[in-house]
Amino acid sequence: MNELPWEDALLERKVESDLKDLLKTLVAFANSVRPEHTATILIGEKNDGTVQGVTNPDQIQKKVRSDCDEIYPSIVWRSQVYERDGKHCVRVEIEYSVETPHFGGIAWVRRGSETVKAADEVFQRLIEFRLSKVRELAMWLDKEVTVKGETGVPPVGSYFSGSTSNPYHPRWHEQADAKLNFVNSFWATFEVESKNHSEPLEKLTLSWDDSKNRLLLLVKL
Repeated sequence: MNELPWEDALLERKVESDLKDLLKTLVAFANSVRPEHTATILIGEKNDGTVQGVTNPDQIQKKVRSDCDEIYPSIVWRSQVYERDGKHCVRVEIEYSVETPHFGGIAWVRRGSETVKAADEVFQRLIEFRLSKVRELAMWLDKEVTVKGETGVPPVGSYFSGSTSNPYHPRWHEQADAKLNFVNSFWATFEVESKNHSEPLEKLTLSWDDSKNRLLLLVKL
């Protein structure tokens, strides 16, 4: 098993005598890992990658399960025993869950290679990700999506009302390939040709681009 010799936001090593904050680490990873990514805890390895091993892998797995059972809502996780340098260790993997935020007491997140208490604004974003539209958009962060402007005459009183000569959306004249850079409960920001364009969530209708097999966002006038 080849592992990076350092820790990062999605990897932490722990020796058997340093499991008192395991619950905190599990919650932090569950709240920080993004869709299609996996966070990993290697129990039995030191921070520099050297292997210490564990004396009783079964007891370690029971400890992991006990801590995971304290987390609400439940997280997506699995553990397995592996052997490295002739010693037994336990690998714990945590995947993204649509049920964020998770709690084991205080809300924890990862900042770089550290587990820290979630600031108020971070906590709010975790809550927002539970909203259906925000949750779906969050699955597409940093990915390519299709954005298409609504056609027709803008409704009276809208930002773009006042002209009936142009049936096209004034900002999204044509269907665009865009990268979704940011989303919260109020707006989403897209990058098109190295420029950012933000739209209020109330103006976005979610659909599917069958030809490109990806998310399609229709922007209302």
